[in-house]
Amino acid sequence: MTQKYHLLFVHGWGFSRDFWKPVGYLLKGFSIDYIDLDFVNNTATSNEIIQTISKQINHTIAIGHSLGFLYLLKQFPHEFHHYIAINSFLRFSKADDYLSGAPLRILQRMSKGIDKDAYLILSQFYQQCRYFDSLPNQMNIPTLQTGLKYLETEDFRDVFPSIMDKLTILASQNDPVVSPAMTTDSFQSHPIHWVKDDTHVLPISQPETCSKIIRDIALIL
Repeated sequence: MTQKYHLLFVHGWGFSRDFWKPVGYLLKGFSIDYIDLDFVNNTATSNEIIQTISKQINHTIAIGHSLGFLYLLKQFPHEFHHYIAINSFLRFSKADDYLSGAPLRILQRMSKGIDKDAYLILSQFYQQCRYFDSLPNQMNIPTLQTGLKYLETEDFRDVFPSIMDKLTILASQNDPVVSPAMTTDSFQSHPIHWVKDDTHVLPISQPETCSKIIRDIALIL
């Protein structure tokens, strides 16, 4: 039964595929792929693997954390069997019709800071997320910059109607990066699994909760 659907995980800004280790460990028995966006540690997923993933899209449950969810919506056709958005959104930056978004000046300040001291910026971001693991050994500054531009410009709110019937949302009640207002404004009246948590890293802080919901979805679909 657990092999019926393939699981695909994509991490958020500033992390790597290792972000998913606590959740992946609890999902033994599933067929799993991880996409690494090459923000740190030079572990980018090859184009060949991404092409392979594209061929099994109809049998895949795609799980994205934060920016990783936007990546899934942008990189692939909107045809995954099911989506799970964790600590995520359909747009991150503030707009006239999206006042709960993050002010552009924050992203622009981070972008300027990365060129001067990437370790400092990433350290500050990890602290804001309430993620207290050690900093990675290597950082890919151009890719980190691209990720910030993603957060500044991408908007998938118009895609929402096409995926809302196959979407599950997990959010921290007190997410220090993605406010509850941003979550509800992104996903409108869609049901949200609110988790009592004060971090931006539910797969790290509450892997049991995340893995249970993923497993339950895979078994009932």
